[in-house]
Amino acid sequence: MNTRLRGSDTASNAKNMLKQAVGIKSMSHSDTESISPQKKPRSMVESLRIGTDVLAFHGNSNEETKMSRQSTMSWTNPQAQNSLANDRSQVLRGQDWYGGSQLMRGNGHDSNGLQLPENLDENDLFTESKRSFSIETISPSSNSQNKLNDYQTNPNIIQNSSSKKVASGTTVGLDCSVYGGPFDQSEYAEIVYWREITTDASFTSPYYNQQAQESISGSFWKPKYLTFEMDDVDLNNARLGLENAMLLAHSMGRTLVIPPRQQIAHGMMDGSGSNQVSFSDFYDIEIIGAKQKGLNIITMEQFLEREGMQGNLRSYLDGESEVLYPPNSRIKWDNQPLGPLWKYMRNVTRTFQWNPNECVLAFPAAGTNDQHLFSMMADVLVGKDGRPFPHYSEYQGHPVNVDAPAIERFREILAGRRKICMYDQRIHDDNPVVHFKTDKHDEYRLITPFYAFSWFEDWRHDLWSKRFIRDKLSFLLPYSQSDFASNIRYRDEVMCLAARIISALRDHAKKKNRGNVNGLYDAIHIRRDDFQQQYPMSEMNASEILTGLKDIIAPGSSVFIVTNERNLSFFASIQEAYDVSYLGDFGAILAGVNPNYFPLVEQIVASRGRMFVGTFLSTFSAYIARLRGYYSVKELRVGYMTGALQNTYLLPIKWKKEYQLYQAVHKPLFGREFPIAWRDIDRLELPTS
Repeated sequence: MNTRLRGSDTASNAKNMLKQAVGIKSMSHSDTESISPQKKPRSMVESLRIGTDVLAFHGNSNEETKMSRQSTMSWTNPQAQNSLANDRSQVLRGQDWYGGSQLMRGNGHDSNGLQLPENLDENDLFTESKRSFSIETISPSSNSQNKLNDYQTNPNIIQNSSSKKVASGTTVGLDCSVYGGPFDQSEYAEIVYWREITTDASFTSPYYNQQAQESISGSFWKPKYLTFEMDDVDLNNARLGLENAMLLAHSMGRTLVIPPRQQIAHGMMDGSGSNQVSFSDFYDIEIIGAKQKGLNIITMEQFLEREGMQGNLRSYLDGESEVLYPPNSRIKWDNQPLGPLWKYMRNVTRTFQWNPNECVLAFPAAGTNDQHLFSMMADVLVGKDGRPFPHYSEYQGHPVNVDAPAIERFREILAGRRKICMYDQRIHDDNPVVHFKTDKHDEYRLITPFYAFSWFEDWRHDLWSKRFIRDKLSFLLPYSQSDFASNIRYRDEVMCLAARIISALRDHAKKKNRGNVNGLYDAIHIRRDDFQQQYPMSEMNASEILTGLKDIIAPGSSVFIVTNERNLSFFASIQEAYDVSYLGDFGAILAGVNPNYFPLVEQIVASRGRMFVGTFLSTFSAYIARLRGYYSVKELRVGYMTGALQNTYLLPIKWKKEYQLYQAVHKPLFGREFPIAWRDIDRLELPTS
């Protein structure tokens, strides 16, 4: 039986108060969206039918730590600013992802989706503040074409006026010339949202013991591990799980074990006819582990050979402690049914029973225990300081400073959760291997945005964690192609493929409208079919969609559509109003490409649209918004200092302006991304490990 882990066995008043105060049950969720590919009848290559909305892959001291500040370097240098002034319009460009479908045919839908809370009214999801506020937006609704033309040729560039020190680093770590183009750096530099911050690569968790984690079998030191299961519903769920697992492994000072290659419900056949995928297909896993200090990464085969076959894994079920070996002594599980492996792993590891919808996973600052954080949670619950329990609407338009006292940052992230989960030294010492399982409708699945689940008492560690997911890393070595390694972003070949699609899309937009000298395009993502069954409030007919678009995108504009709608005649009225493109219109570029790349490319392309209109509650749309958040900071767009995204919208119309103003994390956690992921995260001040 899995053991529930607690921060301490010590009975304390704080914990008793906490237990008494807890009682409100949060929503539980199962899956994020599952997407089906669509057939694309209007392709440049007749046999290639694509264009869908597949989800994205899916020594301690009590003394105050001294902060080391590095030199300040703005995101944009004078040369870049001049380029922008010369209408290169890099600030308006965004990435797209081409949600892919299988060649010649689409995949079926999986009806399993996230569960909304019982008795949840649409008004509970509507997050527009009850307070009165005004937002200065660029809308083509009134005298629309003139305003749109003005915006296309004179983008608003907000210079960084902050006196705070920000992380220095280079902004280009990509060379598409080795992946078939684009060959002009100006055509692919725009898709780079990450930064090269060498000092971040040297940071380790307070729990990391280098001697133990890099020891060999049979040595005195025993390494700690984190194992997890790949979500088999879709690639977007898988990405969310990987983001969480990789950050947790580093934060816990554990070696990360990558699960075997496996089939996922909405994976697509590659050129060899296989629909098995692994994380290494989409991410440079080995390089990430090699570049980041404090993060060791091994395969499941290596783990089983090193620990399982050496008799180091024991059963935890029913209080037994007998040595268990891998099923049939198998260590190679790629492309095999994984049921027996996961049953074994759940038996010989500790599984945390942490529900992201009910608790915040807290990491105490270095040199402290968990007691004061339990006390802090209790104080919040009973209103010790005279304030009521926090509601996310208190922070709408009023973000808490990233370096604010821990209590203030904690209140902002709670999102109605009245429990605190804890990772401390006792949990670390007592559990050689911790495991995160993935079952459909399991409330413990790692499919919540990483920053909405993990919280770090030390604000510097918290900001590092967000840069860790966003950025690439490099050693303090002379530049070479091998010096650049990504964290959780797609492989260079995927990024460059997206850049080629973007270039072609811009060329098309220029030809359609000679006044559109920069080839600007807009992007929309419309999620339909099973999604409307899961979330009836998202249902829209074509007329309603068109009405919502006309208030945002001027008629006649070039629009890139991402959708899982199989019957594209549904968009007939939209195609009459706009110059519409789908992924399938670029079939010549996609020929011979692994179709599992299509959804990744689709999101990148959509994220670089001048305007983006997504579907509320869609995690596919949500990740596009996060990418646009990264770009807004890099390019100093209007609203970047508060985390607002002025050119990102949602449909139905009721949720249109969700991204127009800063909002704190709130439920449903999967329904959108939040500015805390990208706002003011480049403060280069690292805590002492």
